[in-house]
Amino acid sequence: MSESGRIKAEREAAAVTAGAHPPRGFLGLAPVVELEADARARLFRRNAIYVIAGAVLFATIYALLSWLKYRAFMDARFDLGNMTQAVYNTAHGHFLMTTTGDVHPVQVSRLGSHVDPILALFAIPWLVWPSPAMLLVLQSVIVATGAWPAYRLGVRFTRDPRAASLLTGAFLLYPALGFLVLNEFHPVALATPLLLWAFLYVEEDRWLWALPFLVLAAASKETVPLVLALMGAYFALRKRSWRPLILTVAALAYFGVAVWVVIPHYSGGQSVFIARYGVYGDSAGAVAKTALLHPGKTVHGLLRPSNIHYWFQLLWPFGFASLLSPLTLLISAPEALLNALSSVKFQRDIRFHYTAEEIAFIYAAAVLGLMRLWRWLGGGFREAEQAMRGQRVSRATLALLILLVALAANYFAGPLPFSLPGAANSGRDYAMRPHAAALNEAVRMIPPLATVSVNNNIGEKLSARPVVYTFPAIAGADWIALDTKHPSVLDKTNAGLYQLAFGKLVLNKDYLNVYAKDGVFVFRRVGAKQ
Repeated sequence: MSESGRIKAEREAAAVTAGAHPPRGFLGLAPVVELEADARARLFRRNAIYVIAGAVLFATIYALLSWLKYRAFMDARFDLGNMTQAVYNTAHGHFLMTTTGDVHPVQVSRLGSHVDPILALFAIPWLVWPSPAMLLVLQSVIVATGAWPAYRLGVRFTRDPRAASLLTGAFLLYPALGFLVLNEFHPVALATPLLLWAFLYVEEDRWLWALPFLVLAAASKETVPLVLALMGAYFALRKRSWRPLILTVAALAYFGVAVWVVIPHYSGGQSVFIARYGVYGDSAGAVAKTALLHPGKTVHGLLRPSNIHYWFQLLWPFGFASLLSPLTLLISAPEALLNALSSVKFQRDIRFHYTAEEIAFIYAAAVLGLMRLWRWLGGGFREAEQAMRGQRVSRATLALLILLVALAANYFAGPLPFSLPGAANSGRDYAMRPHAAALNEAVRMIPPLATVSVNNNIGEKLSARPVVYTFPAIAGADWIALDTKHPSVLDKTNAGLYQLAFGKLVLNKDYLNVYAKDGVFVFRRVGAKQ
């Protein structure tokens, strides 16, 4: 008997055992058929091939798109250049040292702004491939590995590898995940697959396997321990055990050390990012206190239109299935609240990296939500699964619907260049413009180790050096590379101040203009090495 014949026979036997009745018309109740262990193992292996192929395709496409953006100067000194300099200096013996993007820049440790020591690990591949492109490619590959725990979680919860593989496809098509990879390079982007791996192993009660992923996730940004703390509380409830609360206590302790010890030690004060929450207080403690003691103010901030739109963009690509598992979705609350209450609008935009700590739990909630919907449709509303009278829609069919919604979401609001009518992006959005030729010529003129002052966009390619200033900061710079078509002052666009600073530079007798083409200029300090 063929494999398909065996599977069909097993299904029929299971249906008879369950005493089920045949379907009764459209969406009528059909027997709930559970795969036997051997059949499930065969389907697991077969669908694993599709999942791995999907992950490889994801990594390849997004690595290519990331490189195209980098080639076309669509990234910037902040943040790709900033990460590049930290990795470069670490590889050369100066742990996570960067140059501040201030009018009066100084050399500081990155740990004074974000506690993300995982970034230092990239100093190892830097020795082999010393290029910002390495960071972009590895980011795509590492994020793509999240497909495997996504698949494993799907199999565990749905008990159907076919449904699990379809859900994994929806995960890989999830617009926020693609934008996460394409938003230059950020260590916190690695938290998404790491959190999925950790969630899987804790769900399986394999804590020793979960430990390295928990540690690495915590090392990707100082706010990640907050979601880990909630994850511990979640599993304490889910498994009716106090042991996961150890994770909660450890994560909160790490968060406290990171925010109130590490950052102040390296910055000489509190995190500069507290200013984003200035309406709630001038310190992390004050912000938390105001948010808790003044709920009206907090709710008003949460319900602004930009937040509603942001949450809609996060939830609809999974067909809002995540809402059917609210406790799982709640694990992402710390990052969701930080984004919602921030004065920086980019934190409420799925095109940026601020979704990294939410995606894993939105996906896990969608898988569990699908199962809850499947059970409800089968007559098991608010009851155990054993109370189901049958199934109206199979788990694989529901998973296929979510996959189709995710595909539509990426088409209409995602980053993939479909180049078709109505699509959000086309190949033209990643194409290199003629202006990039002048930028490349300017970049090639700058000596490798020279101290430079750069336009924000040019800084993506000139930050692999010990010291990098951001225009209009030029004191101590031997070379200056500017792009007047992108008038940025430090990391903000400001045409008026830019033109004023550029005019002063032109009149500065300490610098010679050695290149001018298509709005791109290079200046060299008199007497500096060429």
